[in-house]
Amino acid sequence: MKKKLLIIDGSSLLYRAFYAIPPLSDSQGNPTNAVYGFLNMLLKLYGELHPDYVAVAFDKDRHTFRNDIYADYKATRKPAPDELRPQFVLIREVLSCLGIRVLEIDGYEGDDIIGTVAKSVRDGDTDVSVITGDRDALQLVDEKITVCLTKKGITTMLAVTPDVMVREYGYTPAQVIDMKALMGDTSDNIPGVPGIGEKTAQKLISQFGSVEGVYAHIDEVGGAKLREKLADNKEKAMLSKKLATINCHVPVVFDQNTFLPQPREAEVKELFKRLGFRNLLKRFAAFDRFESLDKAEETADIPVLDTLSANDIEDKYVAVAFTYERVASDLRAAALSIAVEAGVFAVPADEIGFWLAALTRAKAVLTEDGKSLYKAAKYAGCTDLPVFDVTLAAYLLEPTRAAYGLTYLSEAFGLPFHEDGSSEERRLGSCASFILSLRGPLSTALDAKGLTDLYTSVEAPLVRTLAIMELNGFAVNKERLEEMKGELSQEADGLENRIYDLAGESFNINSTKQLGVILFEKMGLPVIKKTKTGYSTDSSVLEELAGQSEIIEPILKFRALKKLISTYLDGLEPLIMPETGRIYTSFNQMVTATGRLSSSEPNLQNIPVRTDQGRKIRSFFVPGEGYDYIVSGDYSQIELRLLAHLSQDPTMVDGFRKNQDIHRRTASEVFGIPLDEVSGELRSHAKAVNFGIIYGISDFGLARNLGITRQQAKRYIDSYFARYGTIHEYMNGLIEKARETGESRTMFGRLRDLPEINSKNFMRRSFAERTAMNTPIQGSAADIIKMAMNAVQGELEKRKLRSRMLVQVHDELVLEVPAAEKEVVEMLLKETMEHIVSLSVPLIADIHHGANWEEAK
Repeated sequence: MKKKLLIIDGSSLLYRAFYAIPPLSDSQGNPTNAVYGFLNMLLKLYGELHPDYVAVAFDKDRHTFRNDIYADYKATRKPAPDELRPQFVLIREVLSCLGIRVLEIDGYEGDDIIGTVAKSVRDGDTDVSVITGDRDALQLVDEKITVCLTKKGITTMLAVTPDVMVREYGYTPAQVIDMKALMGDTSDNIPGVPGIGEKTAQKLISQFGSVEGVYAHIDEVGGAKLREKLADNKEKAMLSKKLATINCHVPVVFDQNTFLPQPREAEVKELFKRLGFRNLLKRFAAFDRFESLDKAEETADIPVLDTLSANDIEDKYVAVAFTYERVASDLRAAALSIAVEAGVFAVPADEIGFWLAALTRAKAVLTEDGKSLYKAAKYAGCTDLPVFDVTLAAYLLEPTRAAYGLTYLSEAFGLPFHEDGSSEERRLGSCASFILSLRGPLSTALDAKGLTDLYTSVEAPLVRTLAIMELNGFAVNKERLEEMKGELSQEADGLENRIYDLAGESFNINSTKQLGVILFEKMGLPVIKKTKTGYSTDSSVLEELAGQSEIIEPILKFRALKKLISTYLDGLEPLIMPETGRIYTSFNQMVTATGRLSSSEPNLQNIPVRTDQGRKIRSFFVPGEGYDYIVSGDYSQIELRLLAHLSQDPTMVDGFRKNQDIHRRTASEVFGIPLDEVSGELRSHAKAVNFGIIYGISDFGLARNLGITRQQAKRYIDSYFARYGTIHEYMNGLIEKARETGESRTMFGRLRDLPEINSKNFMRRSFAERTAMNTPIQGSAADIIKMAMNAVQGELEKRKLRSRMLVQVHDELVLEVPAAEKEVVEMLLKETMEHIVSLSVPLIADIHHGANWEEAK
């Protein structure tokens, strides 16, 4: 069986990883995203290619022999971003510990090293794969050497062999340098022949074989201007060919012994622990020559307890791991392990209920799924557990991650974790034991970041509140749902026929390709945007074409109806539980970086309420059996009220204290007209400015939202800040503070780290600046609605009311209420929501009720 040598263009891959992976850092705040992405790609290559030998080549410095030939070679290339530069040093350190050969030689580029090593492999039983994002390397392709070009980020590659080369590019590997000789390369500042692009160069090389062939037959070149360009720039063409040619005679050769990975186990373990790459360590251990790394992750046996008494957990910190099974809308614990300092105890199946009740006596019960634990305890008859959800604590510490599982927690805190898969009992025991070990580090980290109070007073109680709400569910009028489905389907059919009439033929309206042909080829509408696959027909394009053809409006309406039908009518019906007639959504507490809740399966927060059909969807959410009304409490303009409170802008504070229409007041201030003369359009523009300011909107963004010019939008924003100068100062102050501290916080201490606030990359820095402005406002609004939810749930229980909270949507709380409690609950809801915090402007909650959710708005 043939062996395989893998040679990686280190600089190319690290750059690609840097831009493909979101910002990451180690425990000291040093950037690691490029190194993390690089190692993930290396693992992917190991899984797909199974190399025997590996080497990574780097450019050692910017001055090479090519600069001696042509001083301006690569002169226009920008230096690496500040966040990337230190990662070049780090990746060399990581590769060295892994025992992977790093190659770099003074005066030569990585391409030259790669070419020399690849061509020096004389062993007929060894094939070579070169990994790079640089098409210059295609000149190395031959029967033994395959160049794998990274195409999309760092995950997709094109493996180029001689056959693929001709099929994909239309020229041979040897002709790569002839192509560069003619068309040049702006990234490397290779001049080429001015005015000759890729198509012309390919045509010439195809016709004459090489650049030398072109000049040998220059009189046969078609076109006087082209011949003149070639003749005037022959020296540049020959120089460019020399610059583009990979030097395969660098002082380095392939050596089987030194190209075999030889990891240094202790150093790898320590380094990966520091970088938070423990999961990568385990993945490396799955491949040849790295197997021994898995030993570094082994942990000592966990003591197994034969017995445990309720007294053993009295006022103690304990941890649990469990599995559950669904019983209609409830959860029942199927297996349970309890960890205490002395060891772990596997609870017998017939004692699970007893132990769930006994856990109420613990000082705290640590778990990675507090919401499910509450549900399982409630099923067993226990409604209060002192739960400490370790994943929720981790979320508060780093709210931008996608997941917070035990493997991540092991990496984040440098604690050993080995999930024992030998049996379900041992697996749960190992998880419970590890969870218990997290108590100290997590508590310390929360204290250090000033997050303990937010966790204990807001987020931890909310776990219980959300568990109760999820168990409550929301009743659905299935007959009304089916009736509406028929109505909307009939309306969609009518629109479909109207579209066919206007188009003069039937076609698949949902096909972007077919719709593009109809609109831009048959009907001759102007092409707004194109993609790699053809015409774009997305909503922004269609909205821009509105008014230019009768067909656009019915297409937009048809799409909207079809989405409503597929997402909310077809999608919701299967989710209605037959036993209860209710839908049970899941509230996600650890998804958004702002602290806002989201919902899923189904997402009840995304029901469109700005259209008649969208609002009708809310109409089939109704009070369940034994209840009579849906009651909603909705905060009025909470984010603007928070902006007024936090900035203490006198004009905005005055407007809210006088209970004025704040958008009308803003329009009056910005456009310099009396309140009673503000038109609906100007109010709408002022509203867009008000909310846009919160999100750091630009003149471009505002112009696009309002359909006005950028100059007009800029005048609006300038005028706004002229009248609301304190808000301008406040926003700028938030950015300056973030630049100093590297973070932004809400009124209640919720943290958002902003590592890119001082980045030299404009896009990344601008996003961080917008986040710095938005976090104290949107994040504080999220905190307040959560506090209100906990307080409302507490009041309902304290007063022993049957009314119950069902969903939370942005700034709205929705309850189902029996007729006898309606007035009490409406007053309870309003008072609780409006007095949950004290602001310098009134916090107003609008209360509504109705026979369904649509009416309660």
